[in-house]
Amino acid sequence: MTTNNNRDPSSLLNRIIFRSVQPTDIPRCYQIQAASYPEDETASKSTLQYRQHHAAAFFRCAFLVGDSSNPGSGSPGGTTSTSSSISYQGRSVNLGATLCGTIIGFICSTRCKSYTAEAMKVHDASGKILGIHSVVIEEQYRNCGVASAMLQDYVAAMERLTNKGALKVKMEKIVLLAKKKLLSFYIKNGFMATRVSPVVHGKEQWFELERKFVSEESDAKTHECYMVDSFADVEKQGSGNPAAVVLLNGPPEAEQFMIKNNDSDTDNSLDEIDNGETAENDIQDRGVEWMATVAKEFNQSETAFIWPLPHKTKLGNETVRSKQNNAQPPTYAIRYYTRTGVEVDLCGHATLAAASVLFHPKKKLKTRNKITKLHF
Repeated sequence: MTTNNNRDPSSLLNRIIFRSVQPTDIPRCYQIQAASYPEDETASKSTLQYRQHHAAAFFRCAFLVGDSSNPGSGSPGGTTSTSSSISYQGRSVNLGATLCGTIIGFICSTRCKSYTAEAMKVHDASGKILGIHSVVIEEQYRNCGVASAMLQDYVAAMERLTNKGALKVKMEKIVLLAKKKLLSFYIKNGFMATRVSPVVHGKEQWFELERKFVSEESDAKTHECYMVDSFADVEKQGSGNPAAVVLLNGPPEAEQFMIKNNDSDTDNSLDEIDNGETAENDIQDRGVEWMATVAKEFNQSETAFIWPLPHKTKLGNETVRSKQNNAQPPTYAIRYYTRTGVEVDLCGHATLAAASVLFHPKKKLKTRNKITKLHF
């Protein structure tokens, strides 16, 4: 008995990347939408072109990777490359080459100052509301988890865009309309139903849902810090060799990476953010100075700074860099600084202290039963 990989959820999701829609993708997007929506609910091709042109950062698609002769879906093929804002399994990735495949779904939105039918007709770059027009998956790929994965990626991409300083005016929430039968789907994906909508769109009744953006400003400069006694005898007070450990989400310079542009609207800058990932050894002077300063403040013989490293994942014939996921053991970078702010190559007791932090029962590591690597 053979298995259709196009319908097997795990196989299917492993072959999907999410990216920004390009002008050449509009015919394919229109084809999917026209086949999915009643005629009175379908946006015209020119409307999709308008949204892609004026609100490109808010128009994303699910792209099923295949080879040039068999895109994998039986649908019109296409390509994707480094020119697009790309994520794989919810994580930003960098492609080394063009991949062949086909678009199997998309989400498009525009910004507005008030959620009304009239306001939704145009894109207002200063609007604090992001109004979703369409969430659509090609019929043969429905009920396979693709829609949820696409929506979760979309929300993450929008949060990244509004929290990383790329917009002159930050967005406050995402809003959309849904029919009754789809309410549970959106609620499961973090949206809240607010009311029956007064908007008339087609023949059926619609409900309004929203999801507010969570600001990262309050947590932007907050890091988990620990003091750990390595080689300590629990029965002897004051024993052990102490080291400070600072747990980061990424390289110190990358965590402080912000895109500022006060001269023009930067709605199309999601590509810049996604490509702003910093490798473990690509730490700029400001990051080094920050670690040295923190180590001086701790005033311990050594302070260890640790952060997760991206994984290399095989996607089609290409190797892509993605953030960590549950399928592989996590790998961490580690750097050591003395109380005088000098970096040293290795410190045994600080390494043990860092490992203790990562394996502590109170840390919610999803791969605790697997080996965790510390990358030097």
